[in-house]
Amino acid sequence: MVILAASICTKTGKALASRQFVEMPRTRIEGLLASFPKLMVPGQQHTTVETDTIRYLYQPIGEEMYAVLITSRQNNIVQDMDTLHLMARAVSDICDVGDQQDVVLHGFDVILAFDEIIAQGYRDNVDLAKLRTIMEMESHEEKIQEIIERNKEREAKQELKRHAKMFDQQRREAAKRGIMEPGMGSSGSMLGGGRMGGSYEPLLSRDPEPVRQFASASPAGSTTPSMTSSARGMRLGRKPKGADIMGAMKNEIDLTQSLVENMSISDSTPAPAAALTANKPVPALPAVDMKGVHVQIEEHITAVVNRDGGLEQMEVKGDLSLIISDEAYGSVQVGVATSNQHNAQIKTHPKVDKKRFQSDAVIALKDASGSFPLSQPIGVLKWRIVSSNEEDIPLTINCWPSATGNGTVDVNIEYELTNTKLELEGVVVSVPIPPGAQPTVSDVDGVYEVDRARSTLEWQIPTIDASNANGSLDFSVPGDDSGAFFPVMVSFVCKKPYFDIEVTSVTSADSQDVDFSHTVALIPEQYAVI
Repeated sequence: MVILAASICTKTGKALASRQFVEMPRTRIEGLLASFPKLMVPGQQHTTVETDTIRYLYQPIGEEMYAVLITSRQNNIVQDMDTLHLMARAVSDICDVGDQQDVVLHGFDVILAFDEIIAQGYRDNVDLAKLRTIMEMESHEEKIQEIIERNKEREAKQELKRHAKMFDQQRREAAKRGIMEPGMGSSGSMLGGGRMGGSYEPLLSRDPEPVRQFASASPAGSTTPSMTSSARGMRLGRKPKGADIMGAMKNEIDLTQSLVENMSISDSTPAPAAALTANKPVPALPAVDMKGVHVQIEEHITAVVNRDGGLEQMEVKGDLSLIISDEAYGSVQVGVATSNQHNAQIKTHPKVDKKRFQSDAVIALKDASGSFPLSQPIGVLKWRIVSSNEEDIPLTINCWPSATGNGTVDVNIEYELTNTKLELEGVVVSVPIPPGAQPTVSDVDGVYEVDRARSTLEWQIPTIDASNANGSLDFSVPGDDSGAFFPVMVSFVCKKPYFDIEVTSVTSADSQDVDFSHTVALIPEQYAVI
């Protein structure tokens, strides 16, 4: 037989929230609940009362309310009592059982919980942990997508900083030569007072120039004389034209750098998913003093591993870029060394001599008379690595949650650096925990902290390298759902590439060695155990 209704009512029989599982008018359920208190016998030990056709199973909630299950007399009373207990615990989780108004306020949530426990009048196969997961409506895919979006925002912020640094370097080079770089004239006109002719008067660099008044009147209908007089006003101690230009450029660069440094990208995750980021911020790579030729190697790794073993997805995308800030090095040639043990797909820029790269591992222009663009990053080499072999991931994370049977779950997490050539810094392993739970950590390599806002335990390891290739974290937490500890997310910074590539030399067009600077970054775009 089916369950007729599940309700929350006061001690006088007034319904606060009720869900009927058979067709029943409102007056009927209100009448059944109103007659329920009259059937109770004071001092009785059991929590059921019956009429000729109806059985009431009830459990006190707080001091002024009851959880009531209305069934037929032929129902399995043992199963119905278990359903009633789960209902009462669910209501206690959703709202304050000591406040009738709070129950009414969360009435829809209470009814939705009843619908998850009882489906079309029959008890569904759910426990309290699964019910909490359903009510929270969290999505692992959504959390992973939010992490990807956060990483993109972080990369955009780093790109802005890089452009600001390029502008500053461009200003210094222009100051050395005492001239404007190509394209600076248009920006200078925008910073000036809007005039098309006359001397350059940057609006941000100094106060408006006083205008000398003349007695002669201008011809009617002509505005040219007045514009000329204001543009050519006399002033003692006038700065050289070059100094005005550089002053305006400095103000523009300083303003850009200030905006970039003060800019923060907020997490818009409901929690999480967007989730799953705000993650602990990944430590920034140290600033590099860029020379006339700067080589930049940047890789983005995506690795998604199944909790039961097996690699769901692994991809590494990398590129090698040149930033030429000295026009004397516009036609440099870059020598590289690579073993390509990962069977990477490698592509060169269309203007790069592909045959020479394949034969001599030298990146050079096809047109010997051409040159690379100045003061902007230009990608000359790209590679992509895709693997389905779990042994190819550089850092493995093994998470083993085990329910003890006494209301707690023991969790053991281990890491292993499989690629010992890499040095990972600022490693953070984020493990979800049940909301409001306080984990008890028994053993940890490194340090940890609990982020209550996102319900995660953040395991932090300063450095993972060949000398610290293994580590573990053991903790226990109240609960009984082993799946609540996934997905495990990992973030880190690495200044060595996953792809075996190294810049061996940079030479000019006449084969002279060129002093160069370089940076390497391996960035986890998505690194998770799901």
